[in-house]
Amino acid sequence: MSFPRDIYPSSLAAAMETARRFSAPFEEANRRYSLLRNAGLLGADRPKTAFELAVEGRDPLSERIRAISALSGAHAALAGLGRPAFSSAMIDQAHRISEMARGFALPDVFERFRTPTDTFVDRLLLLSRPELGFSQSFLNTPDTITAFTKASALADMFAETDQLTLSVREAAGLFSITEMPQLASLAGYRSFLDAAGLSFSRWPRRRLLTMSEKRRRLKARLQANAAPPHVKRAKTLVHRYELTLREVLDAVMAETYGEDWQQERLPLCDCKDLLKKWQKRGGDVLDHADYAHYARIMSHPDHFNAIFEAGFDEPAAVFELLTSAGSLRAASHHARAFTPEDLKSLRLTWKQIETGLIALTPDFEVDW
Repeated sequence: MSFPRDIYPSSLAAAMETARRFSAPFEEANRRYSLLRNAGLLGADRPKTAFELAVEGRDPLSERIRAISALSGAHAALAGLGRPAFSSAMIDQAHRISEMARGFALPDVFERFRTPTDTFVDRLLLLSRPELGFSQSFLNTPDTITAFTKASALADMFAETDQLTLSVREAAGLFSITEMPQLASLAGYRSFLDAAGLSFSRWPRRRLLTMSEKRRRLKARLQANAAPPHVKRAKTLVHRYELTLREVLDAVMAETYGEDWQQERLPLCDCKDLLKKWQKRGGDVLDHADYAHYARIMSHPDHFNAIFEAGFDEPAAVFELLTSAGSLRAASHHARAFTPEDLKSLRLTWKQIETGLIALTPDFEVDW
């Protein structure tokens, strides 16, 4: 459903159109407003948000329109009020510095955005405010003028560019290696760059973190690093299959070589380290084994010919499958990169091993 455009009174329609045109931020308005405020011609209080106005029972739209009207009037009066707020000596000095700056060559990427003279003079006046404490000699040095000219041009580039282009990245890179004047504090650099137009909505500040905030941050990190579903599935899958592999491996080795097969067979397949761990810690010997031990036991020529040939075609295939299963297990269990594709590979690997283990299962059993 649509409404005719003249549903609003003409006066309200005009006010809404004015609000719409002034609602989008633009560099020149911000610059002039900052100059007025810093010169003491406007109040420095933060404008209230729409929510704050609504809490006070005031209409945010009406307040917005009144603020826009006041700002428009202030902008119109800037020519008559702004510069007279500064002494003639300060204005003359700003013009002299501006003329000096015009004689300094800039890289092409900055030259295209060299700040117009009037705007540059206004920015120099902001930098010349007595409360900032920049001396006359500091303002007249070539290094200061060059850095300020580049910063001002970079600010104009950012104001006129709506995306990160190669030129913007090149200009930012060149400015990052520009020799800056030596200032005593971060506040000094902030004032320098603010005056040039490179202002941040909020500058970084150093503050002490409380223990409760540290705990909250650590808790947030722990929550962010929770195992995703595919990692949880991998851990469950590995747990089932590895325990089953140990049971089958111990059973077939004991059936072929006797219950004490560990003492005799482990040294033959380069698993003396496993034997030592078991003798020192006790329990089941394969509880101390890793995938390299499984692969050595099953691919050993004597063991393969006597036992594992029934389920696998060659020793190299057994060794490769168990090595792959071990690598995927390490990734999923040790917080390394592990993707859903890795889970798929893990499942396929264990399915192949499962086929061989089924072939090792006896064909019959005797019930007594």
